[in-house]
Amino acid sequence: MNETIHLIHDRMSLRRYRNRPLREEHVDAILEGAMRAPTAGNMMLYTILQVEDAKKKAALADACGHAFIGDAPLVLLFLADMQRWQDVYEAAGVPEACERSGRPFRTPDMGKLLLGCCDALLAAHTSVLAAESLGIGSCYVGDVIGLSGQHRSLFDLPPWAFPITMVCYGYYPEDLQRSRTPRFARRFICCQDRYKRLSEAELAEMLSDVQAKFADVLRKRGMNLGEMTYSHFSAGPAARALAAAAARQIEPWGTPQRHEPD
Repeated sequence: MNETIHLIHDRMSLRRYRNRPLREEHVDAILEGAMRAPTAGNMMLYTILQVEDAKKKAALADACGHAFIGDAPLVLLFLADMQRWQDVYEAAGVPEACERSGRPFRTPDMGKLLLGCCDALLAAHTSVLAAESLGIGSCYVGDVIGLSGQHRSLFDLPPWAFPITMVCYGYYPEDLQRSRTPRFARRFICCQDRYKRLSEAELAEMLSDVQAKFADVLRKRGMNLGEMTYSHFSAGPAARALAAAAARQIEPWGTPQRHEPD
C-alpha cells in the first residue's frame, strides 16, 4: 500500500481539533490542492468561501447544531457557482447578442447546477486529501444544503451560487485514538457492466453489522433497521425540513428564466 492509498484508508472524520491555528503555508496548500481538482470543461464552476469571522462561525455552529464548527481553525464553504460565468456572459454582451439574433438568453439550469455541485464536491474532497497529507483532519458538514437561505444573507451570496458542502479542518489532537468507521463490503456497492439490485438476503447481509450495532435501540423502539433509518433519514422532521429548504433554493434553477420567447 503506497502512501497515498494509506492516507485515503486511514482518514477519519475529525470533530475535535488541536488548539492551534493552521500554518499559513498549510492553508495555502489546502486551497491550492482544491483548485487542482477535476472540473467540467476547466470552467471551475465553484467558489471556495473561507469563513474566518468568529461570529459567522458561531452562527454556522448554531444553525447546523455542531459546536465543533466554531472551534475549527479552518472552515471552508464550497459553493456550486454559475454566477461567475453568468457575469462573464453579461459583461460580454451575450444577452444583447441573443436578442439581436432572436435566440433566447438562458439563465443557469438544473444541469449547470449539477455540474457545479460535482465541481465543488471534487474540489472539497481534493482539499480534504491535501489536508490529510499534512496531518490535518477534517469533517464534512452536509447540513448547509438545507440552510442555504440563511447562508445567502450571512455571506451575501448572489443568485446563482448554491452552498453544497462545508468542511472543517484542524490538526489532529495528540491524544486522539484514530479509528475508521467500517464501510459496506465492496460486493454490495460496486457493479460491473450493469446495475445490480440486491436481493432481500443480500440486503440483510449488507446490513448485518449495523443491525447488530443498533440491536438494543431497535428492540426498545420496536422497529427494524429499515423502519428506523427511513424514520430518521427520509421522513423525520429534519429530513422534511431539509427537503423543503432545498426545494426552495433549487427552484430558480428549474427552468431558464430570462428572455425566453413566448
